[in-house]
Amino acid sequence: MIGRLASWWLACWRQAISRDLQFRTQTVLIALGALVDVAISLVPALVLAQTARTTASGWDESTAVLVVGLFTIATAALDTVLGPNLLRLDAAVRTGELDLLLIRPIPAFLALTLRWVRPAEATRLLVGVALVLGALGTAGEVPSIGGVLGSLVLMVLGVVAWSLFWVNASFLSFWWASAEPVQDIIGALRESGQYPRAAFRRLPLLGFTTLVPSLLLATLPAQVLLGGDLGGPVLGGSMVAGIGSALTAVHWRLVIRRYDSASS
Repeated sequence: MIGRLASWWLACWRQAISRDLQFRTQTVLIALGALVDVAISLVPALVLAQTARTTASGWDESTAVLVVGLFTIATAALDTVLGPNLLRLDAAVRTGELDLLLIRPIPAFLALTLRWVRPAEATRLLVGVALVLGALGTAGEVPSIGGVLGSLVLMVLGVVAWSLFWVNASFLSFWWASAEPVQDIIGALRESGQYPRAAFRRLPLLGFTTLVPSLLLATLPAQVLLGGDLGGPVLGGSMVAGIGSALTAVHWRLVIRRYDSASS
């Protein structure tokens, strides 16, 4: 089964790369658009950092750029693999495209969430890495090996936790006639993950690490990378991801039972 899934997903990647090479202009525009999005996202973070400096809240421009860099890496992975599928889910449910996925020899959940990939979005990974290295160089920080590994582990947990939250929100398409506007709300909520921890008070901090786990994408990994506590964030991230996995499994069974073939 694992070999068949790996072969299937590799074929999906080959098809996506061939498609991007065929439409080179569109691919270049997507990459340029991603660069512009990153540049725009730096503006509010730097403005808040300037304000924070005057109030002695413990973070500066280097910290703000570091968080935006990690956020860019995490969201690039999400938008390359998961985003193209969830953005199509509403239409797949309404038009009957899901029917074709249910009869394939691939688990329907994986086919629904991993079938489409967008390699052009992966260019943001390089931008994110450059921002992280630049921020650490400007701040004169040399992270420890433990800090780097801990930050990577927490980012992985954050990407998993956010993916599960995004999937469950997208499953509203099975319950409502159309849940397409939900994607705009999800995008707006995700933007909160590009600000340092000092920008949040206690209650919003709790909400954005549990119910809406956007701060697990970059904010808490940046804190760990700069030498902050590792045990608490990793334990919390593991709990959020574990509970999210259980809820997603239950939710998937419910929506499949509810699904009424659009082509019948």
